[in-house]
This record gives sequence, structure tokens and C-alpha cells, in this order.
Amino acid sequence: LGILALVFLVTFVVGYPLQGWLEALTSSLGSAVENGLQGEPQWIKGLLVDGIIGGAGSVLTFVPILVIFFFAMSFLEDVGYMARAAFVMDRFMHIIGLHGKSFLPMCLGFGCNVASVLGARIVESRKARLLTIFLTPFVPCTGRLAVITFISAAIFAGKALLVTWLLVALNIVMLGVAGMLIGRLLLREEPVPFIMELPLYHKPDFRTIGIVVWHRTIAFVKKAGTVILLFSIVLWIMSNVPAGGIDNSILGRIGMFLEPIGRPLGLDWRMVVALLSSVIAKENSVATLGILYSVGDQGLLSVLSAAIPRASALSFLVVLMLFIPCAPTIAVMRQE
Repeated sequence: LGILALVFLVTFVVGYPLQGWLEALTSSLGSAVENGLQGEPQWIKGLLVDGIIGGAGSVLTFVPILVIFFFAMSFLEDVGYMARAAFVMDRFMHIIGLHGKSFLPMCLGFGCNVASVLGARIVESRKARLLTIFLTPFVPCTGRLAVITFISAAIFAGKALLVTWLLVALNIVMLGVAGMLIGRLLLREEPVPFIMELPLYHKPDFRTIGIVVWHRTIAFVKKAGTVILLFSIVLWIMSNVPAGGIDNSILGRIGMFLEPIGRPLGLDWRMVVALLSSVIAKENSVATLGILYSVGDQGLLSVLSAAIPRASALSFLVVLMLFIPCAPTIAVMRQE
């Protein structure tokens, strides 16, 4: 946990200023596009500025944070730390019904829950393997980590690191509680001894680390340029049809119909819709907020800080962290 806290500290100290710079660049791009389209139909400007730049563009500001996080996790894997961490965590993992080897695929979950579910195949015990798969959604993937980092930085400013760490700690606690309940009530099996060869610590190969970081970052950018971009365009259309303001749109009506569900938690209809959009991909929640709050050339960080109360933002982040996993993870869990 201390190592993980250090990773978040470095991510915030180094990544947040870079993210702010990208956010300013995105805002400037939005202003330039809007000025360059003077005289064009309003729907064209709205689609490009609010839909594409305000939606998918806001998600791309995650890149500095993700690069630093990918580098930190790849560094720990390359020097041989992760295998030792699995051995050290064996006793704790058994308390919640898991196996020491479950720690390794769960660490993959910090990158992507899909990889974590597939990685559970290394666990010999059927009970521990199934339990690892069931508990994987409690591990915050990079999508969720990027979202909570982005929103907490916008809303909580100097306390953003503390809020982020507490949210991750909450998920770890819930993982432990769920593991003990499911393991003791539903899945019963004799424990399997933990036998694992520990590699020697060695100097990191920065070329290998660089390749891993590059591939993971490119995968995220491709996702932002395909799935999230397409989703942002569809969402913008739904938020502008029929004409008459966002409250009268298809998306507005759906959101207001669902708003009573989120009202006890302090969530308005925009935040409820953002949570639902995260089922497709967690990063979609930020793209959705960018479109629904009509960010345009203002920048999502500044808009959110003025539009969302702290209590509502904290409630939103807690629900996001504990919400159902994304569709690809659900599909792989069913397959495995």
C-alpha cells in the first residue's frame, strides 16, 4: 500500500501540471475551431467544439497521468518487485479467501480489468480462481484512476491526492469484505500451498519499460480516437435532438427520468447519465460530462469546479469506483 501511495504521489506531482497544460491546449483548440467556423451552421460548431473536442478531447488530457502510472507499474514489474509482493501478500490474501498468486492478476487490474480476469488462469485453486475473477472489478483500472484523478483535481484542488488515495483504499477494503463473505459463504475448498520461484532483483531495462508504456499508451489513444470519439458524437447528437435546449433533448429526458435514482446521493441527471455511460468504458464518464456541461472552449477542469459541489463530486466518485464493471470486463468474466 505504501508503494501504491508513492505511485499516486508521483503521478499527481508530475502528471497534474502536464494535464493542466493539455487542458489549456484543448481549450485553445476549441476557441480556435470556434473562431474559424464563424458563419458556419451552429450544429457544426457544436459538434466539433462541444462534442469532439469537449468530449473525446477531454479524455486525451489523461495521457500524462496514464504514462506516469504505466511507467511506475512497469518499473516495479521489471525489477522483480511484483513477485515478492505476491509472496508477502499471501497471508493477507488467504484471509479473504484468495491465494498469493491472485495478487499478480489483481495487480494487472490496475491497468485493465480484462487482463486481470484473463490472468486469473495462473491460480491453481478453483475457488481462489473464481474468487479472483469475482473480485477483480473492485481493483480500479486506469480508466477509473484517470477519471478520479481528473475530477478530484478539478474539485478538491490541494486535497486531490488524499481524496484519490482514500477512494482507492475504499475499494481495497470493499474487496477484502466481499472476498471474506463470498469465500466463506459460497465457495469452500481446501487451501493450496503457495509455491513460487522468486526472481532476483535486477536493474530495470528502460528499453523494455519504454516499449510497454508506449504500447499501453497507444492502446489508450486508439480507444479515445475510436470508441470514445464515436460515443461522444452519438452522445452530442442525443443531447441536441430535438432542438430547444439540452433539457428538452433525448438525453435530457432520459437523464431526468433517471434522476430520482441519483438524488439521494446528491447526483443530478447529468452525473447519473455520466455513470451509465461508464458501463461502455469508464473514460466515457468524463467525455459525457464534457458534453452535458457544454464545455466548449472553457476547459472541463474549470467548468466542473464551478458546477459541481464537493459533496456531490465525492458521491459521484465513490459510486464510479464501486459501479458495475465495463462491458468488456463483464463479457470476459462470463467467458472465464
